[in-house]
Amino acid sequence: MDPMGSANAVIERALGRRTTRRLRGRLLGRSHLLPDFIIIGAARSGTTHLLGQLNAHPNVLEGPAETHFFDTHRHTYGLGWYRLRFPANKDRRAAYRSGLHPVLTGESSPSYLAHPNVPARIARAVPHAKLLVLLRDPALRAASHWAWCLRQCGETRSFREAVEAEIGPPGDDRGIRVPADRRPNDPLVVRRGIYQPQLERWRTHFADDRLMVIQSERWFGDAAGVMDEVCDFLGLPHRASLPRVMRNRNKPHEPFDEAVIAHLRDFYRPYNDELAEYLDMPLDWNESTD
Repeated sequence: MDPMGSANAVIERALGRRTTRRLRGRLLGRSHLLPDFIIIGAARSGTTHLLGQLNAHPNVLEGPAETHFFDTHRHTYGLGWYRLRFPANKDRRAAYRSGLHPVLTGESSPSYLAHPNVPARIARAVPHAKLLVLLRDPALRAASHWAWCLRQCGETRSFREAVEAEIGPPGDDRGIRVPADRRPNDPLVVRRGIYQPQLERWRTHFADDRLMVIQSERWFGDAAGVMDEVCDFLGLPHRASLPRVMRNRNKPHEPFDEAVIAHLRDFYRPYNDELAEYLDMPLDWNESTD
């Protein structure tokens, strides 16, 4: 461990982690930027790729992926600690001197979209930030999230078991539920695909002109065209071409059970129809899109 890391570890043991991080943030945080944009979700919908493309833009100072500041205990560390995750003010000044303008930075934490407390927290902390939301076909999003949990969350249930824990088998009309035996790390992959209530929470705190909704299938199929729209939204110049950047792909797994996908499509259909009307956006998620 480097000397600075050793010193930090000693201080954390003496004062406690939260006190140490709050103190460090208070002392050093003001010399760092706050985000100009935040990609808030949805999980498993292309957020890693979008942040990678934005970080590769010459007018963007590279920002962090998945700080999880606003949706975990980390928000108790204070805004100064959060600022330390971002580039320093001097980096923006240097970019200005080189002739770049504007110069932005941002982050992506895709679980922000679904967390009920995050919209108010971000509105208080960074009210100027612009928000980007990628919405994916919720049936395929749930499947991808389940597959991700196989390697990240200790998921042991089959895809069918995970889905039926939330909405029951086909023919069950009791609606969505929280499983009685829910584990602390169960992300409730079905519930997260009911997007409209989540968006309504955000629109309570942010005007429409500060929130851009992107259909993930458009991003997957025409990243260059959608990136131009994102640049317009953020006030960035367009790019002639897009570089290759990291995508957060699942590891190989057994094919998804098509009967379970069909069950999810039946469940989501009324929610998707209401969402399309709410957003005034055509959505083709009720039929197979993969």
